[in-house]
Amino acid sequence: VEAGTPAAKALAAMKAAEPTFSVSEFLGGARGAYEMIVMAYERGEIDSIKSFLAPEVYETFESAVAAREEQGLTVESNFIGISELALQDASFIDGEGEVMVRFVAELNTEGSPTAIKRQRDTWTFARQMGSNDPNWLLVATGD
Repeated sequence: VEAGTPAAKALAAMKAAEPTFSVSEFLGGARGAYEMIVMAYERGEIDSIKSFLAPEVYETFESAVAAREEQGLTVESNFIGISELALQDASFIDGEGEVMVRFVAELNTEGSPTAIKRQRDTWTFARQMGSNDPNWLLVATGD
């Protein structure tokens, strides 16, 4: 983010609240979390990622997976990789840090190695800075 912007000030406040906070380490973790969450969602294994999702996000994902299962639909996909990863915005209010990240990922679907789907998502992760729990929760998703 640009220096002097509200997002830059929020990131600096997160670092002040938790000196070990690192944007590059956060983004590395976000990259891994994105792949893990997307693939669990695709496979319908939503319970395996429940601890990484805010309750509202979990409920939304759970409903979508249940609707897919009720229709007898299954998804076969393989995660190819993330082609773009960018920190979009950040905020720091009452000790809670929120970081919005834009992802562009590529997956091949339905078993075809040539049928590549480009998926764009903007996810917001939140965490109480200084907490003993190092995990960030996915609190919002969007395109």
